[in-house]
Amino acid sequence: MTHRRNLLTVALGLAAIAGATGPAAAQAAAGGHMSLADCIALCLKCHAACQDAVGKTLSGAGRAEPALVMTLLDCAEICQATANSMARGSPVHTAFCAACAQVCDACAEACGKAEAAAALQACADLCRECAMSCRHMAGSMR
Repeated sequence: MTHRRNLLTVALGLAAIAGATGPAAAQAAAGGHMSLADCIALCLKCHAACQDAVGKTLSGAGRAEPALVMTLLDCAEICQATANSMARGSPVHTAFCAACAQVCDACAEACGKAEAAAALQACADLCRECAMSCRHMAGSMR
């Protein structure tokens, strides 16, 4: 737990140093600079959003959809692992980024099809943004 807290502190510090304004993925899509710190911060935000969405899904009035819960947990895990790989400068972080983009796309789609899609909209939007950011990192950092 201490390691994760330290990693989060480092990532947030890097994001602050980068001083990026606006959504990071929008910067990348517009051809602007997308920093590693931006992508790390976005992966960590997506991780937290997916974890929160699991709680919303499990505490909802209806029956929790097991496939959705597993997709949200998979997305949270790959986002955390991807942030970790970028933060430590792993030589294979682009592979993590490519996988993260694929899982985030699937998660956004699953959230949109869910019974409680309105409650999961923020998670779906963040997953799409994270996917775009990770695709950018996977392509530009090879």
